[in-house]
Amino acid sequence: MKNSFLLGVLIGAIFPLLAYGLTTFTELQKVVFAQKPIALYVIAAVINLVAVRFIYRSGRENTGKGIILITFLAMVVMVLALKIKV
Repeated sequence: MKNSFLLGVLIGAIFPLLAYGLTTFTELQKVVFAQKPIALYVIAAVINLVAVRFIYRSGRENTGKGIILITFLAMVVMVLALKIKV
């Protein structure tokens, strides 16, 4: 695997997009996480941050930076879209 910022952005976008798809197109959010509307997004962010740890340990800093950027941007978009009070 190469050390590429763009690759990090692509890897980092997988789980937030998957969480968005699950909340938008399935009933999973209403059935399993009825009391916590942002639970899937938080799980996606945690998965990305765990991935960053392993990527940084393997010496691919640019890939890790891409994952961190997209994770941060996804969480900002989620806060703005869901109008969560911080």
